[in-house]
Amino acid sequence: MMKNFSKTLFSATLLLVAAAVNAEQEELLMMDLEQLMQVNITGATLRDESIKTVPSPTTVFTRQQLDNLGLDYLHELLAMVPGMQINRSADSPINYSYSIRGRRQGGRSREILLLVDGRAFADPRSGGSDSALYLYPLANIERVEIIRGPASAIYGSGAFTGVINIVSRQQTRALRIGVGENNKRVADIHLAHESGSWQTNAYAHLLADDGQSYQINGVHTRDPREETIIDWNLAYNKSKLKVFFSRLGAEDFFVVEKINNDFNSYRQETRYLSFEQGFNPADNWQANISASYRDMRQYLHGILVNAGALSAISQPSSNEPMLAKARLFGEAYQIKLTNDVEVTADVSTQFGVEWQNEREAEAQAYNNYDLEQLAKRQYPITYYGNFDHKSAVGAEDSRNTGGVYAQLLYNVTADTRLLGGLRYDYYQMISGRTSPRIGVVHQVNKHHTLKLLYGEAFRAPSFSETSLLNNPVLVGNPDLDNEIVKTTELVWLGTWNPISLGATIYHNKFENPIAAGFIDGVRSYVNGGDQEHYGGGVRFEWQINTAWMLRAHYSELRSLPESYFREADELSSMGINYQQGKWNWNFSAVYNGAREYQLTSTRRATLDSYWYGNTQLRYQFNRQQSISLAAKNLFDKDYATPPQGAGILGGVPNRGREASIVWRWEW
Repeated sequence: MMKNFSKTLFSATLLLVAAAVNAEQEELLMMDLEQLMQVNITGATLRDESIKTVPSPTTVFTRQQLDNLGLDYLHELLAMVPGMQINRSADSPINYSYSIRGRRQGGRSREILLLVDGRAFADPRSGGSDSALYLYPLANIERVEIIRGPASAIYGSGAFTGVINIVSRQQTRALRIGVGENNKRVADIHLAHESGSWQTNAYAHLLADDGQSYQINGVHTRDPREETIIDWNLAYNKSKLKVFFSRLGAEDFFVVEKINNDFNSYRQETRYLSFEQGFNPADNWQANISASYRDMRQYLHGILVNAGALSAISQPSSNEPMLAKARLFGEAYQIKLTNDVEVTADVSTQFGVEWQNEREAEAQAYNNYDLEQLAKRQYPITYYGNFDHKSAVGAEDSRNTGGVYAQLLYNVTADTRLLGGLRYDYYQMISGRTSPRIGVVHQVNKHHTLKLLYGEAFRAPSFSETSLLNNPVLVGNPDLDNEIVKTTELVWLGTWNPISLGATIYHNKFENPIAAGFIDGVRSYVNGGDQEHYGGGVRFEWQINTAWMLRAHYSELRSLPESYFREADELSSMGINYQQGKWNWNFSAVYNGAREYQLTSTRRATLDSYWYGNTQLRYQFNRQQSISLAAKNLFDKDYATPPQGAGILGGVPNRGREASIVWRWEW
């Protein structure tokens, strides 16, 4: 079936290309380079900025660019961002973690804050943004900003190495239907209505596929998945209610870094409810108060110990593998007040306060053996033969946190802008932390802009790092302290219509970095010694003419600490887009340098560098309807990414070519 579909898709592509030769020139739908330089960026300062004025290295993608790329998910897009790496982990079939500038602790993206319409998506239990929102669809994004560098001076813990700020599509009526290889079926629908001061928006995403086939260390497996996402909001004047729900599920493949077909499964659910009220204490003063609740749950079935390994130490003796059915729940309540005051035409200040309660609501594993006895080496361990017995895998703690921040933006002259910011965060049972931020943006002339930036950020340890229990290989450390990063950065931006160039040099110093170590001979999380590394990158954008656009970047990470061996030190991507009348063609490619992974507890192995390409051809019937043919990993490259644990020979395989046809209708 897959081969027949590929042949059909290829034939259709040839027909479309042939027809494109005779397409008539119409009004171009492509946003030109000058317009791209003026796209609003709000996540860096909580005010409207542009690429030239924003006091941070920032990459932004618009709705039109996303439509051209032919990608499906946020993590696929992030692979094209300077300094970012994507890693398919072996924790579950749907976990794609990401890092900025080589810093990623464990199998979760704990160092990057993910915002969707101002809502922070962070798992209260693990602290990860990826585990809070797996496989986020690009179909619901109007604009996405990727801000690199510390941002705790505004956002507190979690904005350690960067921020991903998503602005979703609003007041859109659209239907997107697609089919593809692996029996893929996908539907995205946007509905909206406005009446007087009332406005509502609804988005729904449904996807299912049969997964791809893998041969891993002599074992055959697949990675089928199902996705359901609903995002709805209702607004009246300056009041807004937001409701979000997602349920993502997958079977077989890796779960907790082992394959056990017909038993392995993983399901993640997110529920997010928030209410916002805006008001104006004065004509020059905008304020917003919000209250929110988020509930994030993980259900997993996996194998912990292979068959036969416990026969000599179990009672009664059994050759059965140790299996687990785990429930990992986290929830958080938050109240936040933000303010933006226009003091003068050249001076503005932003300030706010927030309180949050985080809780590990449930952390239990149901096992066919006694997990607690195994973790504590209390032999012989009891074999139950069923899943009636449970063990705690987390302390189910809770904590209160609070933060207060202030920021000043000052246009010293028409060409020079200063930024100063400070935030203090309090974490119950963990020391407080003050995070400063300063920067200057200077327009040297109409072609050149310089940005000199300094910022500090911190990350408070998560419950999965402080409260992990009954794990045979790693335990939590309740005495963990915050880890801190101090970053100095110089950014240059040059624009000569139709060319834009950029270069960045940065230096990171990490204090008390959290990593896996040993306490009294037991493997646990520890605060390690200080670390430093530096790096930089260049980017290039060229609007060749009204039809062609080219963009590329190259990033290099130097002097990475030894513990960063799972990260590549060379990254690159490129993209070329062609727009002619009703036709659009796009090709993009991603390159990752070599990485290492843990083969045994004392040996490492190297994963080769790799590159892959994506393409899409789209025909726009009119302003309402279009059809597109897309292929991700066009050349069906075999490539793997490093697992977090040891023993997965060859790393974790990523998906091969995925071809699809998508029809879009907007009204």
